Amino acid sequence: MLTLRIGEMETNEITLTTIISFLQEPSSYPHQPAQVTLKQTHASILAIAPPFVYKVKKHVNLGFLNFTSLEQRKQNCEKEQKLNSRFCPDLYLGIVPISVNQNQLAFGTKGRIVDYALQMKQLAEGYFLDQLLGKNQVTTNLLEPVISTLKAFYEKHPAEDFILPYGTIEKVKNIVEDNLYNLGQQTSDLVPPVSLEAIQQFFSSFIEDNCSLFDRRVQERRIRDCHGDLHLEHIHIQDGQVHIYDCIEFNDQFRFIDIAADIAFLAMDFDFHGRPDFSAYLVSRLTELLKDPEMHLLMDFYKCYRACVRAKVESIASGELEVPIADRIKSQKKAKLYVSLALSYSLFGSSPVVLLVAGRSGSGKSTIAKSLAQLLGWEYVNSDIIRKKMSGLALHERPNSQTRRGLYSKAITDQVYELLLNTTTNRVCDYKSIIVDATFGQEKHRASFIQALSALSISYYFLEMQVADEILKERLYLRDKSSETVSDARLEDFDLLKQIYQEPSEVSPQHLLRINTDLPTDVTLANIINKLSHLNRFKRLEKH
Repeated sequence: MLTLRIGEMETNEITLTTIISFLQEPSSYPHQPAQVTLKQTHASILAIAPPFVYKVKKHVNLGFLNFTSLEQRKQNCEKEQKLNSRFCPDLYLGIVPISVNQNQLAFGTKGRIVDYALQMKQLAEGYFLDQLLGKNQVTTNLLEPVISTLKAFYEKHPAEDFILPYGTIEKVKNIVEDNLYNLGQQTSDLVPPVSLEAIQQFFSSFIEDNCSLFDRRVQERRIRDCHGDLHLEHIHIQDGQVHIYDCIEFNDQFRFIDIAADIAFLAMDFDFHGRPDFSAYLVSRLTELLKDPEMHLLMDFYKCYRACVRAKVESIASGELEVPIADRIKSQKKAKLYVSLALSYSLFGSSPVVLLVAGRSGSGKSTIAKSLAQLLGWEYVNSDIIRKKMSGLALHERPNSQTRRGLYSKAITDQVYELLLNTTTNRVCDYKSIIVDATFGQEKHRASFIQALSALSISYYFLEMQVADEILKERLYLRDKSSETVSDARLEDFDLLKQIYQEPSEVSPQHLLRINTDLPTDVTLANIINKLSHLNRFKRLEKH
């Protein structure tokens, strides 16, 4: 048993550190497990003490949840058990008090109650949906029982009149903006301002352009008491039996939502884990089964919102000192990736997109392309890197004149673009986006990409980087002083490179953005993101 420190003996409040120490000690439990494993979220501590799991709410007030008082923690434990019994009544066993007696903590009511633990059966490891996905064991057949469970749940719990107002455009706008505001309070390292602004612009324009759609969702009674936190870790599948658990209990407005918003969480999580094919399948099947033909119109909006929710949660977890440092670092990385995913939804939706970053050598295209890839979390491929690897040269090696002539011959250049195209088509056929960094200075190379991507019905944009000749010359000159440049183009090549470069005048305006790169990189990126944002809004309006 855990003996309390003097300071805690003299106060009614037991510190979170003490609760954690109590939970991780096997002797604390009546059934004396061989070992205890602790996991933490931003709001709870999970003690896995086979064959049970004990969940204790942290003593925190995060604005959108408040567990600071003992009574609040008790009420939320009771509410969590009741709400989750809708999905899996056999999983939640009851609420166990944690008491202090003779300066020691123990489970039970003997002494002064200082906390509560929600007791659950332990689900077998290896069968949570994220684990199955990691082992490549998820198939569309495996997902069918999950889809059937969700369909049955939504049909069993029809809309109630007091819930419907939560689907009004004012409520949706408030909840989206509140979440984005909280996300924006994080550091710029986690949430780049350019990304936050684009996401905010997307939310605002989508709501403005779809007032009638949100009204119809309320009229059609699509607003329900849902799960509210439907992602891969909260779904367990073993021998065909499905457990969906850990729904939102601490804030009703996160659970009183459009069915589309509930499903979007799971769809977004599939995207996040690199399986947009399962995301598309899930949405398609539930759209059909629930007879909800307009659900897909809301998917990108709610997926973007859900990615922002996860970014906020992970960013909060990354700053919790009671969480092990390794877990905090993981949360920080996840937060960045969720922001990237949200930005991608805001600019392009869920379908794969190809950005072809073009321009003369020295125009800044590689700097911009790499920065865009980092912001969006997309794969990045570079013609100079491919050319060097094909030749067997080190990336930063400057070849002699004879080797260089062969390296930049028309035959080798054609091979480079063919490999770039193969990489690109393979990527988009896996439902994933990509950024291609190359000069695209020849019409024939642009035409091969246009033809292939158009045949696959894949959206693409040429981003042609442009800069004044004097600035371009200066950049080429500076390359001679650098040992970290992959490209072999130098100032001596300026006239030849300018002569052979063919302007992309044949590319249609809806697929071509000309970008001035004589400004700082962050300003250029903001200009690109803004232009892409406007293009996406125009395309959405066209579709509707």
